[in-house]
Amino acid sequence: MIRLGYAGCTACHLSPQGRGLLTDYGKGIDDAQSARHGVYDADEDRWRRLFQDVRLMTQLTSEAREQPERATSAALRLWYRNTTRLSHTFRVSGTVSVDAPERAQEFTKLQPQPSQPQVFVRQALLEITPHKNVYLAIGRDTLPSGVEIADQATYMRARSGQGLTDVPTQAKLFWSTEKFQIAPYVYGPSGQEADRFHTAGAGVVAEKYLVSDRLATGVALRMARNATFDERLTGVYARFGMGRWGVLTEHDLVRRGERNGEERRFNQYTGFVQLFFYPTDWLVASLSADRLQLDAPFEDARWYLRPEVSARLSPHITVAASIRDQYFLPSQRSTAFVVQLFLKTVN
Repeated sequence: MIRLGYAGCTACHLSPQGRGLLTDYGKGIDDAQSARHGVYDADEDRWRRLFQDVRLMTQLTSEAREQPERATSAALRLWYRNTTRLSHTFRVSGTVSVDAPERAQEFTKLQPQPSQPQVFVRQALLEITPHKNVYLAIGRDTLPSGVEIADQATYMRARSGQGLTDVPTQAKLFWSTEKFQIAPYVYGPSGQEADRFHTAGAGVVAEKYLVSDRLATGVALRMARNATFDERLTGVYARFGMGRWGVLTEHDLVRRGERNGEERRFNQYTGFVQLFFYPTDWLVASLSADRLQLDAPFEDARWYLRPEVSARLSPHITVAASIRDQYFLPSQRSTAFVVQLFLKTVN
């Protein structure tokens, strides 16, 4: 939405972190930007207690890994999202997902990855809004970041170690104005971590809005510790759009030091960039690139490229097709062709 002059997320989303349930205004934008160009009929002045939706993703993947054989698989994920207002100031929010079949365990050279539960609580928050520009949340969720989109989950999430299961217990504050947003936070373990990787830390994400709200640029800082590593994250990001096109990008450098007596230090760089173009409001073509560079003794180097076309046929139906090329440097490569169908209710 940065291309239309929405620098922040609060106009369309209940949470200033974005990517969650929509406000009534956001549902109107969602409907207007579908192929049917509809109008969401809602009284924006009416105080609503309950916001909820059900989302279903079905995915068909055909993947090759440097051999003639091609593996084809199908997957399904169901989400239920709910926000219930207890008063004008307090509300509770939660998201539960169900995967079928159960997702395979992820692996990384840096640390053991837990298997994602087939039924997984992705969010459980108490949210407090004492002022229109102030938002406080306490509970379980993803940590704040500068670019909040579903695609940005391949390597960028590796900066905090737990991949898609990285939903630590946290307290975060968003102070938003027309010109800037600042989001400090503290966090502790989620319970999903492997032994000796129960991490606690603190950080801040701060951004400034420029070019008539067509550009948001910011920094991210974080300090964290577990029984294995001390970690320091420094990141920069930007969201920019004009008319039918735009760019999203985020780059993080994590400096880690081992706590096993050897005191070895090493860096991890993760970078993400996406260029997108809207031929029309309901159709978007994009090209995303992810980069991971991890120093010795956990040396790893990968590129991830993803051209994609997505069509929002209605507020309830979206279809997408993409090619996902992953390069494991220096010589390995895997290619996957993915077709997705997204269904959701609108409430």
